[in-house]
Amino acid sequence: MPRNINSDRIILVIVIVIILLIVPGIHPLSPIKIFGQIPFLPNQPSISHSFSSTDNQSNLKASNYPSKAPLSGIDGTVNTTPTNGRGGSNNNNSNNISSNDKVVILSFDDNRKGDFTYAKPILDKYGFKATFFIICNETTNKGSMNWQDIAAMQRDGMDIQSHTMNHRHLNHLSATALQYEIGGSKQCIDSHGYNVTSFAYPYNEGSNNATVVNEVAKYYDMGRSGNEPLMFLDCTGFKKHPQTDCRTYTPDGTLNFATKYTARSYCEDVQEIKDSFNNVAIYSDFVHVVNSQNNYNQGAEKINAVPLITFHNVGLETNNPYTTNVDLFDQLMKYLHDNGFKVLTFKQLGYDTNTNTFYLKDV
Repeated sequence: MPRNINSDRIILVIVIVIILLIVPGIHPLSPIKIFGQIPFLPNQPSISHSFSSTDNQSNLKASNYPSKAPLSGIDGTVNTTPTNGRGGSNNNNSNNISSNDKVVILSFDDNRKGDFTYAKPILDKYGFKATFFIICNETTNKGSMNWQDIAAMQRDGMDIQSHTMNHRHLNHLSATALQYEIGGSKQCIDSHGYNVTSFAYPYNEGSNNATVVNEVAKYYDMGRSGNEPLMFLDCTGFKKHPQTDCRTYTPDGTLNFATKYTARSYCEDVQEIKDSFNNVAIYSDFVHVVNSQNNYNQGAEKINAVPLITFHNVGLETNNPYTTNVDLFDQLMKYLHDNGFKVLTFKQLGYDTNTNTFYLKDV
């Protein structure tokens, strides 16, 4: 007797539905298992975007990230035009910064070639400028920016500063070697036509050492160390290191934690390692850090805290310590652009010797 095909199809459909309903982890409308979702901070515009399990792989592409709705400015408008890094249009030659309290200072250490090849075009795309701290004796090494690259950086508005001669551990050097690493670096970079005024400590070491800090103070107006998500411009917001201002020493001669020679920054590369190169987690943590200033700032008239974000290399590879994947870097910069952040260089951080506090130039 021939079988009833329609009956067979009905039975098959019923079986499939039963399987989908009773097998754990399977939903008839969600065949792809959800891996994660980028969290949003309170009061941020939220859009729904789920990541599949493949989004955590090292080949995560820019298109896999959510396009977040831009935040409105305090005047209720939304900026969708690429900026010049100062809150204005790329076509605006004004140095004025718009009335917005979202500020980030970007810097790159170690003059890696990827900063020129990959990071700079992305910075250019979004109209951002950044500071590049140069190791003077590492401009001929494979994988390093050379002086021609550095000159091209400066011509396009990037800020060039000092990161020692050889990137040594400053706490373990003799007085002569210390002078060479710190003072020699300024002389070396200056000899190539740059007016170097700021210094970054290798390995974030030396900023708690009075001998090292005093050597930095001989040659530079400012210094930058690490390990803090926010730099408080009056230096009073570090709960584990209470201070009354940013002076270098307390009245009893104790070296302060945050001073004009030890502005505190956040190393994005360290966070990437902590996040096990999970791109979803990295993006989420970056968003959290750059928005953490919201609790302390009250419009452009009163900016009290700024994240100083430090990168090292940017490249095609992934899962490589101190190298940020180029697609991920693009998305981090896109977030800053689309959400109205003003991106400044370290040179736009000033210091008032009358009040012993930092301030932002042109803000």
